[in-house]
Amino acid sequence: MRIIHIIDSEGMYGAEVMLLNLAEEQKKSGHRPVIASIREKDEFDTPLEDEARRRGLEAVTFRMADGPNFLGAWHILRYVRLESFDVMHTHGYKGDILFGFIPARLRKIPLICTLHGWTSMRRLSKLGAYEYLDALSLRHFDAVCVVSEAMLGHPLLKKLNGRGRIHFVPNGIPPRQEPVCPPDDEITDFCRQGPTVVSIGRLSEEKGHRYLVEAFARLVKTIPDARLLIIGEGPERGALERAIREQGLSEKVMLPGYRDLAWRYLVRCHAFVLSSLTEGLPITLLEAMQAGVPVIATEVGGIPRVVRPSMTGRLVAPGDSEKLSESMRDLFLAYGEALQMAEKAKSCILDEYSSNRMARRYVDLYQGLLN
Repeated sequence: MRIIHIIDSEGMYGAEVMLLNLAEEQKKSGHRPVIASIREKDEFDTPLEDEARRRGLEAVTFRMADGPNFLGAWHILRYVRLESFDVMHTHGYKGDILFGFIPARLRKIPLICTLHGWTSMRRLSKLGAYEYLDALSLRHFDAVCVVSEAMLGHPLLKKLNGRGRIHFVPNGIPPRQEPVCPPDDEITDFCRQGPTVVSIGRLSEEKGHRYLVEAFARLVKTIPDARLLIIGEGPERGALERAIREQGLSEKVMLPGYRDLAWRYLVRCHAFVLSSLTEGLPITLLEAMQAGVPVIATEVGGIPRVVRPSMTGRLVAPGDSEKLSESMRDLFLAYGEALQMAEKAKSCILDEYSSNRMARRYVDLYQGLLN
């Protein structure tokens, strides 16, 4: 089966990692996945394209102006026809909007998308407008996949759900059983200074990092040698740096920016915290659980399905820095119990959230649309 995956990528985040895992598994199974990377005319190779080629995956680049460039979409559609693809699979707003409004009689092949999560915190915003257009475009898709069951009840998806075109396909990651050797760098040195809490994700409002910083400020009153490591980059960096200075935490909190293969640092850390206000099913959470690191996460999106209190991790309400601080304190004070839960979490990920299992579900869906 020939599958074209279409994405407008700005970095190596959850959607990109999921797509690479999916394409890699599809290739192993004898299919031909191709990643079509949409970029603006003056952009260089993206981290996604570099990583795809490193993994031996085929990636093609389509340069086009920003915005609803339907001429650019037509160029991709022409390539799809010339290369005789069987299925088009979009990932993200741009691909959804560009192809969702093209009538089926013109594209002539099944169109499927994966919703990796709508993250807008405000309806009257650029991101909120994209999400609304995205929802309108989904009406013309043959299948819409969500990565968390919570999205099935989203107001913008209820009509589609009633028509049986929405499918729940959780994210998956490849098993990593080989020893992990993180770089011996400034991050590793920082983690050696004390028990380290790590968070990995884009520095954006919906990730709730400001609540994590507030919670950590409370934690160090009980565990003064604790450290906080937040790996990622984004528009909230300035606000986070100010909050860290105001709390007097500059020596205890590290913001090293974006790092390739950030999961390698997990083995240096004592706990993983995901403080998001909204989520789908974050890849970083699955990676932390597979690495055997105790996790604390907010009760949003598909997270409660994976993080089960007293079994595989700890859950807190989003935006509650006091409860988050208490959970981190309790985890460190009963670390043996936390490690036992982490072992159960690792088994859960290997059994239920493998990239192979995810890929089989997508291929079954493709075949159902082709038959």
